[in-house]
Amino acid sequence: MRIEETIAELERVAAREVGRGSEALAAPAAGGLLTAARSLAAGRPPDAAVFTGFFIPGADPPAAETDGPLGALQIAVALRLLGGRCRLVTDEPCAPVLEAAVAAIAPQVPVDVAPLRGYEDWAAARIHEYGQLTHLIACERVGPGVDGRPRNMRGEDIGAHTAPLDRLYTSGSAFRIGIGDGGNELGMGRLPADLVGRVVAAGERIRCVVGADALLVGGTSNWAAAALVGALSLLRPEVPQLRTLLEPVWSYDLLSAVVGAGAVDGVRRRPTLSVDGLDWPTYAEPLIRIAELVGPSR
Repeated sequence: MRIEETIAELERVAAREVGRGSEALAAPAAGGLLTAARSLAAGRPPDAAVFTGFFIPGADPPAAETDGPLGALQIAVALRLLGGRCRLVTDEPCAPVLEAAVAAIAPQVPVDVAPLRGYEDWAAARIHEYGQLTHLIACERVGPGVDGRPRNMRGEDIGAHTAPLDRLYTSGSAFRIGIGDGGNELGMGRLPADLVGRVVAAGERIRCVVGADALLVGGTSNWAAAALVGALSLLRPEVPQLRTLLEPVWSYDLLSAVVGAGAVDGVRRRPTLSVDGLDWPTYAEPLIRIAELVGPSR
C-alpha cells in the first residue's frame, strides 16, 4: 500500500462512528490528514502551538475532559522528535489536567496558561510571538459559535469557563490545523454549515465558525491526533521513535495520569478511565489499528 493510501486509511480509522456523526463530518474534510502531515513533515522543523482543553462545568467535579489533552501532548512530543519546537496552550480551568499530562509523559514541553480574568492583557503580550509560529494546531478546543459564544454538545454556553483562545489561534499567517469530533471545536468552521446543522444535535447553534487550513475529524479527537502522528511517522521513517507514541500503552498511561489529576469523561461527566463514554477496550481499538497500519517501532 502506498503511503498516501495508508494515510487515507488512517484518516478513515480515526473517524470511526461513535454516534455523533463523525463519519459524515469527515467526508468533506477528506485529505486533510495528508495535507496537515505534509505541512509539518516538510521543510524546516515546525515551531508550533497546540491548543486544547474542553472544560465540563456540569461534571462531578467540574474539570477538563479526557478527550483533547492526550492527543495534544502526543502531537507536541512528535513535533519535538522531528526537531521542532512545540508548546501547549490552554486556560486556567483546564490547566491542572494538562499540566498533569505533561508532568507524567513529557516534562520538557512548555505549557502556556491563559487566565480568564485579564485575558486581553495576557494575549496582547503574546500575540506577536504567536504570530511568528509556523503552525497553530487545535485539538478538541471549543471555539465560538455563530453567536460568538462557545458551547458544549448540550448547547450550553460555557464562556464563563473558557478563555477566547481562538483569537490567538487565528493570529498571524501560520498554517492552521483543526482537530475535532463534534462540530463545536476550533477548525470545524471549515465544514459546510448545513452539514453540521443536519448531522449534529443542535449543530446550527453550537457549530464553531472558525476554520482551518486542514481539518481532521475523529470519532474522538484523540484518535485523529494519533492518526496525525501515524502519518508523520510514515512520512519521516528515519524517526522511529514516533511509532513508540502510537503504542496503546502510551495512551493508557497518559489517560491514567490525567484521570488521576481529575480529568472527566466528557459524556459521563465524571472521572473514569474512558473517553467520550468509551471504556478503554473499545476506545483502544482505533489506536491499535493505527499502530498496525504504521508498523512496529524499532
